Amino acid sequence: MYDTSHRVENAVTPKDIKIQARKVQVFYGDKQALKDVDVDILDKTVTAFIGPSGCGKSTFLRCINRMNDTIPIARVEGEILLDGEDVYDRRVDPVQLRAKVGMVFQKPNPFPKSIYDNVAYGPRIHGLARNRAELDDVVEKALRGAALWNEVKDRLSEPGTGLSGGQQQRLCIARAVATSPEVLLMDEPCSALDPIATAQVEELIEELRTRFSVVIVTHSMQQAARVSQKTAFFHLGNLVEYGDTDDIFTKPQDSRTEAYISGRIG
Repeated sequence: MYDTSHRVENAVTPKDIKIQARKVQVFYGDKQALKDVDVDILDKTVTAFIGPSGCGKSTFLRCINRMNDTIPIARVEGEILLDGEDVYDRRVDPVQLRAKVGMVFQKPNPFPKSIYDNVAYGPRIHGLARNRAELDDVVEKALRGAALWNEVKDRLSEPGTGLSGGQQQRLCIARAVATSPEVLLMDEPCSALDPIATAQVEELIEELRTRFSVVIVTHSMQQAARVSQKTAFFHLGNLVEYGDTDDIFTKPQDSRTEAYISGRIG
């Protein structure tokens, strides 16, 4: 049923770990959404977060680049280290953090700007290009990296909102990678796309992991099995199980994981 060919064969060493989470808890007002999450997320790897709706997987994803900071009633406790540095340290600028930890959302959300300006926006505000020629290079590289360049190179001045849904999502991926991030977060990036566009984005994810640590929240277990090497199963705010994707899907250690994989809960 599942393609489990994407394996993580080698033993993990400390230098392979990109993100470390320890005792992470999230509260929305009095409601606890996440409970004591401990996990090591690897570099150059696709890690899938799976679980029923409302289980905490998107909440945890948003902790990694401090998107929960934008919610007034949200409170995050515990520690999240990116390359050994605490992302919640008061000296960390969230804007700079989000340049290093890009994010792609559930629905394509291009800015009401040209295709070019959508991609150039981040590099401009972060000062990543000294002149127009450098900016042109950054935009082209990002669009090529998102497998979109050949489709849009002759209409860069046209609005990004005029693209198809799948193209818009790849434009958002290009926008996210244009700042040369180290981590790419994807929150159900294919849920609004048709099967052809989904296949294109999944193929792109496989290419992106050669450059980034990719973390994807998905409601589709088949998608998790196709694109990821590591899988984390969340349930009722707990990280229940985390391991190689083929192990999670074929020989889960926890009965709750097995129940979810087999369709008995969720």
